[in-house]
Formats: sequence, structure tokens, C-alpha cells
Amino acid sequence: MNVFDRSINFDALFKFSHISASTQEHLKRVYGSFAICMFVAAAGAYINVVTHLFQFGLLTGLGALGLMVWLTATPHSRETEQKRLGMLVGFAFLTGINLGPLLQMCISINPSIIPTAFLGTATIFACFSLSALYARRRSYLYLGG
Repeated sequence: MNVFDRSINFDALFKFSHISASTQEHLKRVYGSFAICMFVAAAGAYINVVTHLFQFGLLTGLGALGLMVWLTATPHSRETEQKRLGMLVGFAFLTGINLGPLLQMCISINPSIIPTAFLGTATIFACFSLSALYARRRSYLYLGG
């Protein structure tokens, strides 16, 4: 199924019923994938800043772009689930490596910027994740609700 060929049901946005168990399970998997990617990208950035192994931003950038294209071209099924997760983790790692020069510039200006930004982002992500995972009603997931 092509992403652009499907119709969008806007009535679902205004439905404030309870969230089904399958939807909550899907949300757990999505937020788990996001959390893994956040930590892998942080590890890639840390490796780049500490070891200076990967100084070729063009190569890692092209590698990340290639993994993203490969990920979007691979159809989703039970058989390709682990392969797609590996591609996503590889993309996150290479993206983290690409952040290395920018992080080194931030370190030269003020080293406290990086842990403050990481902890702030992680806290906000954790709060949104927990609210999405443990909300029983849809109305809690919308700001206007």
C-alpha cells in the first residue's frame, strides 16, 4: 500500500473513546523504537566527539541517507521487522556521528549546553511517551481535550 494513496479519516481525531489494546501495543513499539534511536544516536555522537574516528561527514551522511532510503524501500512484514529495526538503528548511529563536529563546536563555546539539551529532550520525550502509553482515553492525548 502506498502511503499517498490511502485516505485519511479525520473523524478519528475527534473520537474520544477508549484506546484499544492493540493501539496501545503499537504505541509501545513506536516509542520503544524512538527511545532506542535516541540512545544510539547519542552513543554515535559520543564516539565521534571522544575518539575522532569518523571525520568524513560526507561519507557518514551518505551512509545515513542510503540506510533511510533502504528502510523506506523495504516493505513492512513480520519477516523484515528485525532487518528494518537494524536499518533504523544504523541510521540513528550515523546521524549521531554526523552531529560530532557540531557538538565539538558547542563544547568549545559552553560545555554545559550538551547535557542540558540531552536531559531536557529526554525528559520531554519520556513525559510524552508515558502519557501516550498509559492514557486510557483519547481525550487525554489532545491538548484541547
